[in-house]
Amino acid sequence: MNTALDRASLLARAKKAALENGATFVGDRESGRFSHAMIKGQYRIAGGTVIVRVTDKHWLIPWSAVEARLRELVR
Repeated sequence: MNTALDRASLLARAKKAALENGATFVGDRESGRFSHAMIKGQYRIAGGTVIVRVTDKHWLIPWSAVEARLRELVR
């Protein structure tokens, strides 16, 4: 996903969202991982692009909801 946010702002948003939702977020301005009881994954930031790889997702969560939430974070 492309983003116009600087890396510090993007990381602050991701950490805040993780904290508010009971998730774990570990990483820096280049890469890291996140986990929650319902979803787990990794991210990598290259220039203005955020690459997210979901490694585990609970079957009740639709992919459209995952994508929408991730897109909210990078806007």
